[in-house]
Amino acid sequence: MSKLHDKSETGVGMALIFLLLVLVVIFVALGIKVMSRQGPGIILNKPPKGLGIKTELVVEARDEKHNVKELAVEVIQGGQVLHQDRMISSARPRRWWRPGGAPSTAQWTVPVGREVTPGLKEGRATVRIMALNDSWGRFFRGGRTEVVLELPVHFQPPQLGVLTSQHYINQGGCDMVLFTVSPGTTESGVQVGTYFFRSFPVKESMPETRLCVFAFPYNVGPSTPARVVARDDAGNEGLANFTYRVFPKKFHTDTITLTDDFMNRVVPPILGQTPEMRDEGSLLKNFLEINGPLREIDAQRLVELSKHTASTFLWKEPFLRLPSKTEASFADYRTYTYNGEVVDHQTHLGFDLAGLEHMLVRASNDGIVVFAGFLGIFGNTVVIDHGCGIQSLYGHMSSLAVKEGDHVKREQEIGRSGQTGLAGGDHLHLTMLLDGISVNPIEWWDPHWIHDRIQAKLQPYGQ
Repeated sequence: MSKLHDKSETGVGMALIFLLLVLVVIFVALGIKVMSRQGPGIILNKPPKGLGIKTELVVEARDEKHNVKELAVEVIQGGQVLHQDRMISSARPRRWWRPGGAPSTAQWTVPVGREVTPGLKEGRATVRIMALNDSWGRFFRGGRTEVVLELPVHFQPPQLGVLTSQHYINQGGCDMVLFTVSPGTTESGVQVGTYFFRSFPVKESMPETRLCVFAFPYNVGPSTPARVVARDDAGNEGLANFTYRVFPKKFHTDTITLTDDFMNRVVPPILGQTPEMRDEGSLLKNFLEINGPLREIDAQRLVELSKHTASTFLWKEPFLRLPSKTEASFADYRTYTYNGEVVDHQTHLGFDLAGLEHMLVRASNDGIVVFAGFLGIFGNTVVIDHGCGIQSLYGHMSSLAVKEGDHVKREQEIGRSGQTGLAGGDHLHLTMLLDGISVNPIEWWDPHWIHDRIQAKLQPYGQ
């Protein structure tokens, strides 16, 4: 009996020791978790080099294990908090028994300049950025991360001087202005309504003398103000007026009757090449999704492509117009009908040029291919960059003879016409783009316009 009793006591003792060890492990793990201070990572996109009148911070917080719960920003000067701003996340807390999942991110563009901090003075100031997660860290208050920036404060905007005199612009067309900026300017160009057109140095050796090809897009009224704008790295903005005159244009209207045969031909290939699109279960609904939302997506892709532009003109001669019949013009306003009812309206932003089936398509001018592939409504497409934001687009092609990154010469073969994308027949869709915005190609085909608007203005600078 004594031996059995001893064994029983030993077993109970071992169990108690094991339980005690388990509890110690749990309490240690819990203690580590509760006392942890690890917070989200903080990333500053385009960190400012100073504070000015309109300075903005673009803050991104990222956490691999927990949700980003809060972001906060303070502006401090002379030991006093002059401005506080806070963003609270609406994400649901992660369950501790379900670890993993996608990283939590929070993005925030927050103003910190004098516009929101009236007491801010020139000199120096501190910007403190805080990110908080929803972990058990810091005794259930959440893990916290801080980034502190010590920045100069200045409010003097960049200085501008306009060099060119009169500017004549057709609605839907372009012109070019030359101007100077003061040292420290980081961005400059022409603002036309909500559109901003970037500037580029006239010569590499003259970075503060700028050229800017700008447009009055087809959908911008002639009375819309246009100004030269310059910004520095603290968000200070200088403005300058310049003399210009806009000639309004009346664009053509057209009606397109949709048929099942046409939609059966164009819709399935586009859906097949566009995996992000969902089949709506109706031929007409699918067409309308392509003609509307996908058209907008394609337009945004062109804006993104425009960022891949050379900082100098890559061409010298006027742009080439292919010898062909014009079937549709720039900014034609189209009404789409189906079974006698109006189902859509869109604007055709280019020229439809038709000739022989699978006619030879040549590059309009010297440049670099920035896109060659399938592009939504345009089908098989080539986009060529000609520098300073100017690009040309060739759509609906049956085959391509170039690839991205190729340097092409004026009149070089780049492919053959076709009827890919939303094409009703074999033709080429051609348009000119300025910072990704469609502009009227007619001007760029005109040697006199090229001379007066571009070449003559650059002659004093040896261009």
